[in-house]
Order: sequence, then structure tokens, then C-alpha cells
Amino acid sequence: MTLKKNKKKKIDITLIVWYDAVAETGWTSKEDAKKTCKLAECVSVGHIVDKNKDRILLACTKSEDEYNAMINIPNAWIKEIKEYHL
Repeated sequence: MTLKKNKKKKIDITLIVWYDAVAETGWTSKEDAKKTCKLAECVSVGHIVDKNKDRILLACTKSEDEYNAMINIPNAWIKEIKEYHL
């Protein structure tokens, strides 16, 4: 099997830093809850499939015109977006 070498095609990769909800269980005081119950900071890297006023759809893998392992990230949860053109 011979692999075809790609012509120098630009690849767009996007890094998104975003916050996700975190659930806590068990009893705690209001003061302790305010100190310890934090949002989880997440980092996702991939290919933008689509974006609109509500969310960004990001895929981990892209092949020709197909995508795999996608995540919808609400825009309100996004802290930072960085785009790279390789």
C-alpha cells in the first residue's frame, strides 16, 4: 500500500478554551460550596465544522469532506479561541 503525499494544502486547526459544568455531591455549607465548587476549564483542539450565534461545532478528526468525534460548545461557555493555519 502506497500513501499519496498531499500537496501543500493548508490545514486549519482551532484551539478552544472553554468552561464546563461540574456537579458536586454530598452535603456542604454555603460558604464552602462557594469556595470549592468551580467550573472546569477545558481545552479542545480540532476542525470547525460549523459555527453560529449559539455554538461552535468542533471535530477532532477530518478526512476529505467527513468529520468524526464532534463536540458542540455553547458560545457562552467559551473563554478563548485561537486559530492556526498550518
